[in-house]
Amino acid sequence: MDTQGWYDVIEFAPDTYQLGEAGRWNMFLLVGGEKALSLDGGIGVGRVRRLCESITDLPVEHVLTHTHWDHVGAVHEWESVGVHPNGKDKLANDYTAGCRDFVQTWDGKPFPEGFDPDTFTIPPGKFGWAVQEGDVIDLGGRKIHVYDTPGHSPCSISLYDERERVLITGDLVKPGQPLFIQVPTAVLSEYGPSMRRLQRIAEENDARFVCSGHTDPCEDISIIGRMAQFVEDVAAGKHEPPEKIEAGKWGVVDEYVSGDMKIWTNDNARK
Repeated sequence: MDTQGWYDVIEFAPDTYQLGEAGRWNMFLLVGGEKALSLDGGIGVGRVRRLCESITDLPVEHVLTHTHWDHVGAVHEWESVGVHPNGKDKLANDYTAGCRDFVQTWDGKPFPEGFDPDTFTIPPGKFGWAVQEGDVIDLGGRKIHVYDTPGHSPCSISLYDERERVLITGDLVKPGQPLFIQVPTAVLSEYGPSMRRLQRIAEENDARFVCSGHTDPCEDISIIGRMAQFVEDVAAGKHEPPEKIEAGKWGVVDEYVSGDMKIWTNDNARK
């Protein structure tokens, strides 16, 4: 199955690639002097490792920013992967059911020729090593710093690329898209501290881009602080009441709006 047309590859900084899947999910490839780092794996329709190896001849390691189904689609393509200790046991999960429901109702970009949503599976991955607070991934002349940033999930990490001044946040900061507080793993009160930390990192290092798992690289680094304030206001009950909206598979959610920012939550969301 040829899946190369399924992806959109953007080199937005030297040796720094956003691998977009069907306009909905982002993965990243950071290439150093000795090896490369693949971050996240999308939903598993295509072949991420093959794509990475078409870009670089260097060895490629695979790391997850967190273990939600739309980020783990490539874990089986590597012999082992790196993940935060809180997500270690999730790699053996069967994510197929939720993903298959999604692809069977997909109405976006055409699937690659030969792809069958009825037989689609996401095989489990194998835990290889812990990736957590204080780690520095040395790609050879390019160091990637790892930070624990819970909020969207207990195993969420963010990574800062020292050389290219790129901050990759997984699903914690999503410029232009709602923050998902309604998902079972999210904790509203943890978002603010994690975002404030990323704000300090970005400001102290004069970061050039903030990148998320679902939106294009953003050069407006101030979005991190604005989102942090928004989340803090909602958590403290200082924001105007939300509007109830229909949100597809999520059903009815409470939508908070502040300018170009949105938060989705519901009655079951953890505060």
